[in-house]
Amino acid sequence: MSSESGQDRDLITGSIKSSLLKVQKFVNSRQKTNSRLMVASMAFSGASTLVAGITSAGGPIVGSGIEGWRLACIIAAIFGLTSTVSTGISQQLDATDRLSKGKECLTRLRTLDLGITTGKKNWEEIIEEYQELAIHHPELVS
Repeated sequence: MSSESGQDRDLITGSIKSSLLKVQKFVNSRQKTNSRLMVASMAFSGASTLVAGITSAGGPIVGSGIEGWRLACIIAAIFGLTSTVSTGISQQLDATDRLSKGKECLTRLRTLDLGITTGKKNWEEIIEEYQELAIHHPELVS
């Protein structure tokens, strides 16, 4: 019975450590994606505003006459569209919500791992909390 219990503990410990690594990778990836999309959105929005502002204050930035105005408007529109698409992708991926759920799951897994390492949590609590994480975050917990 003792060796069977030890094997069960080893399996649970291995599952928690595996999930911890998986969720850490997920959180890191989401943070990078979210940061890149936000930076792109702000940069292109700023560029659009800058092109439109300079053009309205001093005339077309490239060329002259109607063609210059058209080109400046096209450039500003492309920058504005790129900003909008970046923001839309970020919202569509639900990057912020998934990221916060991932961080919450990561914190709870770290607490479980620490409880196992220090022996401060009993196994029933560890199993119950890990099962709860698996139910609420099946896409994250393996």
